[in-house]
Amino acid sequence: MKSYLFVTIDGGGNIPPVLGLAKRLKEKGHKVSVLTEPCLEVPIKSMGLGYFSFKNHYTRTNRKEDICKDWNAKPFENPVFENIVFGPAQIAIDETIQVLKANPVDVLVVDCLLPPVLIVGEALNIPRVLLFHMPEYLPGPNRPPGVLGLLPGKGLLGRVRDRLLMKVFNKIFNKYLSNINDIRKSYRLVPLRNLIDLLHQADRRFIQTSKTFDFPIEPAPDNVRYVGPILDDPDWVGKWKNPWPSHDIRPLVVVSLSTTFQNQSKVIQACIDALSGLEVKGLVTLGMAMEDQSFILPENVKIIQSAPHSMVFPHADLVITHGGHGTIMRALSHGLPLICLPMGRDQNDNATKVAYHGCGINLSKKPSPKKIKRAVQEILGNPIFTAKAQKLGKVILEDFQSERGVAELENLVLDREKQRQSTPA
Repeated sequence: MKSYLFVTIDGGGNIPPVLGLAKRLKEKGHKVSVLTEPCLEVPIKSMGLGYFSFKNHYTRTNRKEDICKDWNAKPFENPVFENIVFGPAQIAIDETIQVLKANPVDVLVVDCLLPPVLIVGEALNIPRVLLFHMPEYLPGPNRPPGVLGLLPGKGLLGRVRDRLLMKVFNKIFNKYLSNINDIRKSYRLVPLRNLIDLLHQADRRFIQTSKTFDFPIEPAPDNVRYVGPILDDPDWVGKWKNPWPSHDIRPLVVVSLSTTFQNQSKVIQACIDALSGLEVKGLVTLGMAMEDQSFILPENVKIIQSAPHSMVFPHADLVITHGGHGTIMRALSHGLPLICLPMGRDQNDNATKVAYHGCGINLSKKPSPKKIKRAVQEILGNPIFTAKAQKLGKVILEDFQSERGVAELENLVLDREKQRQSTPA
């Protein structure tokens, strides 16, 4: 049995893949603990995982409280950098150190929302893994940085564009370089030339998606591993019973627009209005962020607070989504085409990939009901979207079932033990 500490916060879509990996490690007989916010204590303990809470930041007790405050953020001016990722770095590092000194582990697994915590593993000489719950985010020689929703550049102009965007990306990250290097100095660690090097120097960088879905960096960095998606439903969803009779054969369109607040109420109403008058059944899941909102419903649309995608999607024909990676992976694993209405974060990238693979249509974050209706009619009227979704979905299911993340984490410990045995005393 080996021991692992996961460090994370509740950012919405990151929790099912992060805790899903932790749970699978636990099921393999390992000791797994999580350092996180108090609002996650109940689901973590219900999985049989050890629980530690932050004390001086990341202290929410209510998961509905908006910690991101990014619903109207620009791609490279996102308050998440200051509020979550780099601003509280000293606190996150200090409190992780305290936990690890009292509770040593074999591997430190860090959510990509908290990359400065990697410094702890480096300082204590513990193998460190950076966990990306989404496709590749970092720029590379063949691709632009994430969040912009861009395809990799082609030709000379495309490559020049990607290089310029890489410089902008590094400049934004490097706003926090001095602060991070001051922290590193306090632990007698070598200063970084670029803050992005902190991510590249992790022993492993897991990307929890299918490589086939993504636009990977080429040549691949040595520490990157595509470990496949986790398709678990969120821990907070309720049960679901199909409200329509079995003889109702109208196509089912599911509208699922984010767990967390992204000011999405108007978009939800636009989706509802788009389904009005169509020969379809509409099911709208509100999630925690929208469960207190009211909407005007036509006769063919029903609204619920939540429902497990694993129970709903086998009955569905089409999913309308904000473009969250978890929703997309679960929909494609059931062979369902998508209409994406990306609202920020990684959603622009995910939506671009859905359209690139021919598995759906990418609209703006504020489409009119008319545009949404046309997209619904186009997808339901053209079986090629479903065929391509089913083809990609088979790959996604295979990657999910491989459980490569667990194997990689176990092998990381074995590799470290071999290194110690081969090092002269």
